[in-house]
Amino acid sequence: MTPKDREHIAHLIFLAYTGQATPEQQEDLSRWLEQKRHNLELYHTIVDNNRIQSEQEAFALFNQQEAWAKISRKTYRKQRTLYTRIARYVATLILLICASVYFLNTEQPEEKITTAALYLEPMSPKAILRNEQDMQMSLPGERYSVKDSIKLKEQLEASEVLQIYVPKGGEFELVLDDGTHVWMNSETELIFPRTFTGNERRVELVSGEAYFDVSKDKARPFIVHNKNLDLTVLGTRFNIQSYADEQEIVTTLVEGAVRLSSNKAVLRPGEQAVYDKTTGTTQIETVDTELFTAWRHGRLVFKSARLESVLKQLSRWYDVTFVYEEEEVKDWVFSGNMKKYENGNVILGILKATGKVNFVQQDSVIYVKRQ
Repeated sequence: MTPKDREHIAHLIFLAYTGQATPEQQEDLSRWLEQKRHNLELYHTIVDNNRIQSEQEAFALFNQQEAWAKISRKTYRKQRTLYTRIARYVATLILLICASVYFLNTEQPEEKITTAALYLEPMSPKAILRNEQDMQMSLPGERYSVKDSIKLKEQLEASEVLQIYVPKGGEFELVLDDGTHVWMNSETELIFPRTFTGNERRVELVSGEAYFDVSKDKARPFIVHNKNLDLTVLGTRFNIQSYADEQEIVTTLVEGAVRLSSNKAVLRPGEQAVYDKTTGTTQIETVDTELFTAWRHGRLVFKSARLESVLKQLSRWYDVTFVYEEEEVKDWVFSGNMKKYENGNVILGILKATGKVNFVQQDSVIYVKRQ
């Protein structure tokens, strides 16, 4: 890291700590934090509130004594209050910048870094296959193809309609009879036929989130059915999020075209349709598709997203429950671009590094607090 790089990181740390970082600056800091565990621990050392407070008090006291000697006793009280605020702000700036530069220039062996107390169980490929009679079996590996020779239970082998469920903490890839690939996120349930027959290919997304890469077949349109909405395609790539406990169904098109049954509108690449389950209305807008499809590539990407939305994803990925001590915290916005880690505490550590929020874990429950 060059001196210029160190100065840049120091500046980002200050902006994040004081809540002034733009979404782009937050993303820059997140990328540096996720490069290695050492960076994250280093950040927490720099912004340790106890250290800052004690040093800030000493700094402010020293400077105020010198400054007040030059100020008339007739100075208004509000001027003194304003000066105190400015002094504290400047003290925080100087302490953070100095500490950042000092620690960033100081080589610290990584083996001395302690592991964070938080721990979220890693995600794993897992899914359960069922038939209409509720016979079921766990699927081995990370992918199932209906054309594979995986030995199924006799009752499942004879079933024409199958149901696959990916529980919390899991993800799975399904290959349908026509070669269509379906990547299923945590808490996702899909009903599909063993073999597509007739003049259409129809599956049902009961609940959850899935990314479809549909095989082209002009003679047989591919239909994703949901109790609120149908999507019709010929050959395309798109993501649909339709969790039962959420108010909206969000469809994001990456390639091809999708027709919506709600208003007969046709989505073009880069467009997103948001269907409101209560009002039955659909809003279409142009979006950055990476924000909504990055999960398939093992990344969590969000831009000016509500904390509640971010933690909902983590709740599903790592099978934990988040409890907020204040409702207001849910609406705080964050930006980031990070990996799905084997240990999800790294993601929480990066969120904590913004200086806004803190997490306290008790078994599978994580309490969300303001810093």
